Amino acid sequence: MLVVLIVLGVLAGYYLWFSHIVGAANGRVDPKVSAELKTPVSSSVRVAVPASPGAMNILLLGSDKRADTPGGRSDSLILVHIDPSRNFVSMLSLPRDWRVDVPGHGLNKLNTAYAYGGAALAIRTIKQATGIKIDHYIQVDFEAFQKLADSLGGVYLDVDRRYFNNDPSYEPIDIQAGYQLLGGHDALEYVRFRHDSNSDFGRMLRQQRFLQALKEQITAQGAQLLLHLPGIARDLFSDAATDLTSDQILRLAYFGARLGGGHIRQVRMMGSTPTINGVSYVVATDEQVQQAITDYMTPPSPQTTTTVGAPLAGTTGNATLAAWRSVAATVPFAVEAPDYLPSGYAYSDQRPEAGQTYLIDTGSGSKPAVRVIYRYSNRDQYLGVTETSWLSAPVASPATATVQSGGITYNVAGTEGKVDHIWWKKGGVLYWVSNTISYLLSQGEMVGVAESFKQVAAQ
Repeated sequence: MLVVLIVLGVLAGYYLWFSHIVGAANGRVDPKVSAELKTPVSSSVRVAVPASPGAMNILLLGSDKRADTPGGRSDSLILVHIDPSRNFVSMLSLPRDWRVDVPGHGLNKLNTAYAYGGAALAIRTIKQATGIKIDHYIQVDFEAFQKLADSLGGVYLDVDRRYFNNDPSYEPIDIQAGYQLLGGHDALEYVRFRHDSNSDFGRMLRQQRFLQALKEQITAQGAQLLLHLPGIARDLFSDAATDLTSDQILRLAYFGARLGGGHIRQVRMMGSTPTINGVSYVVATDEQVQQAITDYMTPPSPQTTTTVGAPLAGTTGNATLAAWRSVAATVPFAVEAPDYLPSGYAYSDQRPEAGQTYLIDTGSGSKPAVRVIYRYSNRDQYLGVTETSWLSAPVASPATATVQSGGITYNVAGTEGKVDHIWWKKGGVLYWVSNTISYLLSQGEMVGVAESFKQVAAQ
């Protein structure tokens, strides 16, 4: 009983302190933002799917307020729909280069709204462009993002390929491929990167992947997360601005933590990328806008535990057996390789290059791992295969569906309609297959790759 009282006392102390931190963030809300959140939506866009009672829309606004950026700019814009009645959460990522009417400034990029009029104008612009009522907002800057990742001891991310740039015209980045623990600086560079053929759409996907990885890690940490809570709250809200109260934040966090991936939707606003008067934009048609909003407001389809049929057309016979054999010669666990690849995929790279292992920081030591990468048709889309003896890695997350085959349970992880990865355990080894950054592979194709794994003899 004494222990219970002590725990309750500590939690009560945390609550009072958390309320104080959030109260300070409430005090940073510009009165213009408060007024805009209460202003009715004025838009030609009609939301076809009605929200259920108790549902709300929150704008997550990541701003760049560095010293070399006068006035700042909105670098990340994500709408989050939370619907407790229908038991789902959805995220709609908005391209910062989306060509929209910025009130008082004409047709311009969406992220210029923040530069012209702060969060209030950004909210008004998004309401007008989407027809969505925004109930609340949270604004954090890059420094807070880095501190948040560091307060968790880093965030485990499944990096699809190497990200490298040393061109002084852009932000430098050098992150190796593979599952790894990224500190705040590297995590920030990863979610901000957009200098490849995926452009701003790839950036939005990496931001959603980061949020999904963050949820996986929090779920895996369980009670250990209590040790990090003070640091997380301090780093996230010390410079943030939000109109959400501490009670609302705690209730939303509790609701979100209990949701499985099948109750979460990830949506992107898509469009063409023309250059107009020398400026590159994302231009979405009325149909594309309407489809994105409909998807955002619609509950996910029910997920079931099932057996997936045969994979789609592809290639069989491991054409990269020599590379896999060099891995098996030095890896201290049973190495297996896929015997089936979907059409268009071919061996691209591996980590490390010499056919050895790299080490994953587990927080209490390290575990060996290997990553082999297959590229799709010379595009920046990569299928990944990872193997490690770290059986409790957060990537072994709760499944949205499972497939039983050959005495093995294949766990399908991701969000509704999007398979992020498929993982399974065999003989003291954790194996998984990672989808491309744009989720190009279907569940059937992913399962086909997983089921085709065969043990590789050392060279």
